[in-house]
Amino acid sequence: MFVDTSRTDSELAWKKFRNHGLVVEYEDKDNGANNKIIGFGCLVVEYKIRGYTSGHIEDVVIDEEWRGSGIGEKLIRALCEKAEEQNCYRVSLFCREELIPFYNKNGFEVNNVVMKKFFNQ
Repeated sequence: MFVDTSRTDSELAWKKFRNHGLVVEYEDKDNGANNKIIGFGCLVVEYKIRGYTSGHIEDVVIDEEWRGSGIGEKLIRALCEKAEEQNCYRVSLFCREELIPFYNKNGFEVNNVVMKKFFNQ
């Protein structure tokens, strides 16, 4: 499929590229302890060559003690809401195979194949 990129504004694409991190904290009011970070996720918003905006959810992690408590679902929902606010036409993510049921439960479907190239660092 050919895509005409002659009218693409690459400067605008970089200008519109942005990300939004979301931290989930727990405050133990009974013990007077400091807030503890129990979850994190990031939405990367990308301006596509055809003029659309796309979202990518990355770096989702929930503290082991809090898994299964619904925090992950709330975090994914909040990141998807942010993607909608940013006028993303879709949101995608990469995950390990064992996490597919979690993301299926949250409205995501397996689509295509992921290819990666790693660099020595």
